[in-house]
Amino acid sequence: MRNKSIRICLPFLIISLCMGYALGGDLTQNEAVDIFFQANKEYQAAQIEIAAKREKEALEKFDNAVQLYNQLIESGFENGQIYYNLGNSYYRQGMPGKAIVAYRKAEKTLPRKADIKANIDLLKDDFKDKESLFRLPEFLKTLCFWYFFLNLNEITILTIYIYLGFMTSILLLIFFQFRWLKNMSTIFAICLFVLVVSLGIKIYCEYSFEKGVVIAEECKIRYGPGEEYEPKFEIHEGAEVRIEEQRKGWYKVYAYVDIKDDGNEKEKKDSEFKKGWVAKSKIGKI
Repeated sequence: MRNKSIRICLPFLIISLCMGYALGGDLTQNEAVDIFFQANKEYQAAQIEIAAKREKEALEKFDNAVQLYNQLIESGFENGQIYYNLGNSYYRQGMPGKAIVAYRKAEKTLPRKADIKANIDLLKDDFKDKESLFRLPEFLKTLCFWYFFLNLNEITILTIYIYLGFMTSILLLIFFQFRWLKNMSTIFAICLFVLVVSLGIKIYCEYSFEKGVVIAEECKIRYGPGEEYEPKFEIHEGAEVRIEEQRKGWYKVYAYVDIKDDGNEKEKKDSEFKKGWVAKSKIGKI
């Protein structure tokens, strides 16, 4: 598990916490900053206990850190660094499912933090269930680097700036018929088109459906929303799912993992076979 020293830019943290406060958090800005650094202190102390092979003391400090990070989140103070640190704490406590939930939330705002992906991949290597998701070729990720390099807010801001640049170049063309202005407006138009498409895809991927992670050691996917329905198949902690429907304490999910056909579903499509109902308490929403 990659685990660099916990560092965060104080101005960025204060801005993020102020945003949480503006959304109606129960904590003041100063209280939130104090809790964040207190949580980091507990986490670092736990690391020292691990190095000294005092496992019991380490677990207690990790638990304190988790409670403090969750206190911030529940009060409306959220940012990628908080979720990343929370994920590290859950990992050290032996809760890989909750760790994946926190890492995925951190990934949304910190897409350039390589440690997040490395930690997720490291955890998934030990999971019982292997994902059957289609993975984009690396050359495509390189070609469309801005999409994977920037988060949703950053792409939105960049799109606004490019739009303003495009409109400015058009207005200038009305008064000055310079060739370089025409070339510039063409470049702005192309960039704007690419960014608008990227923004649309980004919004669709993040808001068109909900995702979750199994946080229970074992999770039975049933034919219907209730214990009276027979299990359809079983997945394990850390498996990721798409949430398609909610009903009285149950989620209808699609499992992003390889499922062994029990022989009764051969005539059904693979996509239908991987769908079923699971208790909400066993799923952590991303």
